[in-house]
Amino acid sequence: NAAGRRGCGGGGGPPPAAPAAPAPAPAPVSSSPAAGVAGGAGDGTARGARTREVFASPDGLATRAVALLLEAAAAAIAERGVFVVAVSGGSIPALLAPELLAAAPRDQLSRWRLFLADERHVAESHPDSSLGEWRRRFLEPAGMGSVQAVGVAAALPLPQAAELYEEKLLATLREAAAAAAGGGAAAAASQAELAPPLRLDAVLLGMGPDGHTASLFPAHAVLCETGRAVTYVDDSPKPPACRVTLTLPAINAARLALFVVTGGSKASAVRAAFAAQPDEPVPAGLVLAAGRTHWCLDEPAAAQLREAEAAAERLYG
Repeated sequence: NAAGRRGCGGGGGPPPAAPAAPAPAPAPVSSSPAAGVAGGAGDGTARGARTREVFASPDGLATRAVALLLEAAAAAIAERGVFVVAVSGGSIPALLAPELLAAAPRDQLSRWRLFLADERHVAESHPDSSLGEWRRRFLEPAGMGSVQAVGVAAALPLPQAAELYEEKLLATLREAAAAAAGGGAAAAASQAELAPPLRLDAVLLGMGPDGHTASLFPAHAVLCETGRAVTYVDDSPKPPACRVTLTLPAINAARLALFVVTGGSKASAVRAAFAAQPDEPVPAGLVLAAGRTHWCLDEPAAAQLREAEAAAERLYG
């Protein structure tokens, strides 16, 4: 398991950039295609485009991010009858919850199944709980049932809590895949191995100043985990130390990876995440979802990336 071990051989940044048309947005400051991957999934699938948009205001960023999330939800519900999404904590619930409450169709919210991209190993009532924050700001005001959001079993030891969370996530994804194929619970139970792999419909991610996303930290052995969808970290450099997290392969299998990143403290990590050959690769830069990866940035977060690109343009024309 990844817990308690640091460092991972291999290194390297994301693959070379490939052109991809950005999605339209309501008045972003800038919108640019970024790196895409073909044939790098290890499962016979191609990686989708990586796109970024920069916004002058938090309101504009939140409106766009929520629109992307709701588009993914509508598509998933139309195709599979359910929307399985993993969300992140930090500043994201406070930023997006008001717009979600205003814009989310109430008749579709009963089809949502919400997991956490990562969660602290604490009770939902604890101030550090990301699910607790989402429940207060969004789930309860929206009238969503308690069973629609799956939390981490904090009463269990950390390794068992991670295993149980993985079991619940994969069971939900199998049910969705079976329903899309016209099967039921029995069909879902028989699909322990699916091709193509089980996929989250969307993963909503943030990024720390060090470039971590979910609880995937730089130079940590958790980045080497390839055999699990969910694992744990018991030595997080950011407190609290004990966390449950999606693995990089689970995130990269998603149909949509949606980043919401704000603040000048993230500018250096944003630049590294988009560098073709970064000096120090950051975990967020390794996220290249099977469907598409979309970054919503504010101007301070994008500042160093813009400076680097302007310098390259001057140098190379």
